[in-house]
Amino acid sequence: MKIFISHIREEFQVALVLKKWIDSAFADHCEVMISTDPESIPTTAQYLEKSEKAWEEIKALIILCSPASIQKIWIAFEAGCAWLRKISITPVCYSGLTLAELPQPLSTFSGFDLDQRDFGQKLFMTLAKELGISELPAIQYRQMRQETNQVLETIHPGETDFAKARGAKEAGDLPLEAAHVQILLVLNESYGYTSTVLAQHFQTEEKKILPILKRMIEENYLYASPAGTGLVRYTLSKRGKDYLQENKLI
Repeated sequence: MKIFISHIREEFQVALVLKKWIDSAFADHCEVMISTDPESIPTTAQYLEKSEKAWEEIKALIILCSPASIQKIWIAFEAGCAWLRKISITPVCYSGLTLAELPQPLSTFSGFDLDQRDFGQKLFMTLAKELGISELPAIQYRQMRQETNQVLETIHPGETDFAKARGAKEAGDLPLEAAHVQILLVLNESYGYTSTVLAQHFQTEEKKILPILKRMIEENYLYASPAGTGLVRYTLSKRGKDYLQENKLI
């Protein structure tokens, strides 16, 4: 059986620390695999597409969620890939991001804040349940907490305010162009569309509209969520709605 830890390249060390401690606790019961940032094609999804047996081997997907990682569109792909096969999905939040601030679809899954004092206990109890283990081995939770904190400090030194980080990003965003505004208006009148439907609506090629959607997700105007059979549904975010209202477009 396997456990996947999904992360971005810049936060590889966080994944390594969690892998080390999960391996030490469940070495006889599972294999822990960590992804890298593939930019466009999810590593987890690539693995799962290889065979039906690959799906059966995976018991849990841990998604490392920071202000930086949740901007990556493929995080939603990996979550959707696991969700469709009823694989346990556990978001782990840190660097100022909390569970309450997770966007869809990640906010629909039960997860943990890494800075919680009992984070280790909760995570290992969840994994033990998925692996069918009734009794946990002795785990040095305090040491685990110290190691994760040390790694986080080297990756995001002094960064504890998610609102500040998010505000700084939005302040540097480029102005929306006509194509972006048209997409916002169309999605405002719906419960969301796939890129295929949007491409048909605007009479263009899907490959041309995908970069536009990616930018709008990165700048928090849209959400991406699984729509089944490997598809992604794009919906309007609060920021997208606010933009339309502030500019008197709705």
